[in-house]
Order: sequence, then structure tokens, then C-alpha cells
Amino acid sequence: MNNEIRFQFLGGVEEVGRLSMVLETGDIRLLFEYGMKPGKPPSFPLRPPEVDMVLLTHAHLDHSGMIPWLFQKSDQEILTTRLTSEISNLLHKDSIKIAKSEGYAIPYSNDDIKEAKHALKPIEQDQTRNIGDNFEIKTHSAGHIPGSLMFELICDKKILFTGDFNVIDTHIVKGTNPINCDILFLEGTYAGRDHPKKREEIERELIDKIDEVVTRGGIAVMPAFAVSRSQELAMILRKTGYNVWFDGMGKKVAKIFLKYPRYLRSSENLRKALNKINMVHSDHGRKLATQKADVILTSSGMMDGGPVLSYMNKLKDDKKSAVILTGYQVPDSNARLLFDKGMLDFYGVHEKISCEVVYFDFSAHAGHSELIDFARKCGPEKVVLMHSDNRETLVEPLKEFTDVITPLTGETVEL
Repeated sequence: MNNEIRFQFLGGVEEVGRLSMVLETGDIRLLFEYGMKPGKPPSFPLRPPEVDMVLLTHAHLDHSGMIPWLFQKSDQEILTTRLTSEISNLLHKDSIKIAKSEGYAIPYSNDDIKEAKHALKPIEQDQTRNIGDNFEIKTHSAGHIPGSLMFELICDKKILFTGDFNVIDTHIVKGTNPINCDILFLEGTYAGRDHPKKREEIERELIDKIDEVVTRGGIAVMPAFAVSRSQELAMILRKTGYNVWFDGMGKKVAKIFLKYPRYLRSSENLRKALNKINMVHSDHGRKLATQKADVILTSSGMMDGGPVLSYMNKLKDDKKSAVILTGYQVPDSNARLLFDKGMLDFYGVHEKISCEVVYFDFSAHAGHSELIDFARKCGPEKVVLMHSDNRETLVEPLKEFTDVITPLTGETVEL
């Protein structure tokens, strides 16, 4: 007799951020992700029921950010890679620091973070685990960031939960491939938006822009996400000959990545890139960077804190310099304010920025057409769209070859 499959999204289904889903079949109940949505303060998913295991695809806070809170209720087991566990731990500690500095509360403590770290049930990419009777979990690389997973569940049906994924090779990781399945839980971060150009073309345009800035006597400031994006950019800049200075949490993350070379496309190239970069460790180093650098690679990627504001405070009136954004900027972020209005919020004071501001699409997500192509090649009976604020743009093209489900937060759906 077939067991029913039912699921409920606790967040992150009709929005990007705070992703979490409970899936139940037979006597197994699993929690996929438990993230937070960036903001001041962040927003959180609904509270989950008791579950048998937590499955975490990767470390980014919109997927992992609320996992320590689970340990205030009960002990859990977290199935993910060792690399994801280590990066998550770093980001959770940083979330508490940021909350304190910004004056809002995060509903977990450093003790909860320690509990979450010790709850790891490590799994590698391309491994299989049996859970309960007649229930298997297989892992596949998601191609999103080092250590990121897609989870394939094999019970009465084959289910694939993508998490965030990318299908093209980048410098840091190789893209993923479609997995044949019956039910596909598909992220749609880039629903309605295709990446406008090939990655090689974007990289050439980035280098051309930096050339232009350096030639006119300016500094290219590159705010970059600490996890994966800053290391990707370091690798792109490796052979350019620029005087690059690297500041912020991305330095720590790079060292962690190098401990797990099997998750990198080329650990040797990352190491070579880091060896050519000047690492900033102090205020004195920041002063030197503003005097000597061609490129300053620094956190935070959305410019909501971190060393980037120190650099921008010094360079805000310099028309020769440029701020180069390389990632999606959420509404209400400082970088979105800069891009839309040419202003930055320096801890409550809005100031005009005279630097040039440019954007290059270095997304680590599949674009609109790639999402449809991936889904088609998976061959599912049903696609459940999640993690998207524009998923309606995917419905009609997907309906040409499969059934499409667009659940709401808190809605229980039976398959």
C-alpha cells in the first residue's frame, strides 16, 4: 500500500528567504532547511512540528539561519556536509554579533549554536543513507556553492529537493545536472529573469570596468558575499595583475574551503588566487588599502555592515573610484539604496555617494530558462515551486510538460 506524501512550507515558498519545509511520508517526518530572511530585524519561518531529521542543503542564512533555534525545543540530527556545518556555524555566530550591533534580537544563543554544531550527521555529495524502512536519501552536488547539496528521496516516489542550484560551471564549483524524479521541489529565485550574458562575457566586462577605474586613478570597491562570491571573484582576478586587497569574513571562509578541496572545482587555483592577494587584518591595513589598492574585495555583500562601510566613508566623494556590485541586492538593503538612489546609510545617516556604481550579474542560481530546462530534463509528474517572489512566470511554461503546484506558507498539501 502506498504511503501518502504531504508537505507544508513554513516559509520561503512565495518569497526568497527564510526557506523551510516539512515533508511527511509513512512514519518519517523531515525538515528541509530552516532559514531567516535578511532584514533589520530579519523575519523567521513558522515553528516546525517534531521531526525525525533536519536536511540542510547549504550554509547561506536564508536556508540555515534559524537552525540553532530548533535546539531550544529538542535535540535534532542535521544531515549535511561537514563544510556546510562549519560555514553555518560561522554565520550563526556572526548573526548574533550583527543583531547586537543593530539593536534587534535573534531568538537563539551561542549555546544553541554549539548544540547545532554537535548535531551534525555528516554526508558527502553522491552518498546514500537509509532512514527508516524502505526510505533512502541520496545526495547530489547543487553547483551553487562549495558543499551545497540537492536531496533525492526514494520511497514510493522519487522526490528531488533542489535547494539553491546552478547548472553552469563557475571558477569555484562545477554546475549540477538534472536528476530523474517523480516530484520536483524547484527553487525559483531567478524566475522571470534570465542571466543576460554568458559568464565568460561578464568576466571580460568586469575586467574592462576595473581597467577603466584604475586607469583614471580610482579604486574598484567590490562588496561581495563572504560565502563563495568573494572567493569566486578572487579567482577571476588571479591573473589580472591588479593590486587586490581582501577584507572581511570571506578570508575565513576561504581558509575553510581549502580544508575541503573535494568540494572545489580547483583548490589549487583558489590557493594561488589567495596567495596573490593582500589580506587586511586591521584598521591600519584598511588605511593602506585605500592608499595602495586597485581593487578592494570586502564584506558585506549587501553593504549593510562590515568593512565596506569603512572604505566607502573614505571614498564616498571620489568620482574616480567605483563600487562594483556582483550579486542580487534585496529590497531595503544598503546596496539596493546605493544602486537605486546613489546613497548609503552609514549607521543611520544617509549620505550621497559620488563614486560610480555598476552591477554585474555573477549569480550562483539557475536563470529562468535554465530552471525550465532543468525541470524538463528531470521528467517529473509534478513540480512544486518554492523560494521565489516571481514564481507565476514559471507556471505556464512548466505546465506544457508537468503538473505545477504553487503552495502558500502554512498550507498542507497532499501528493
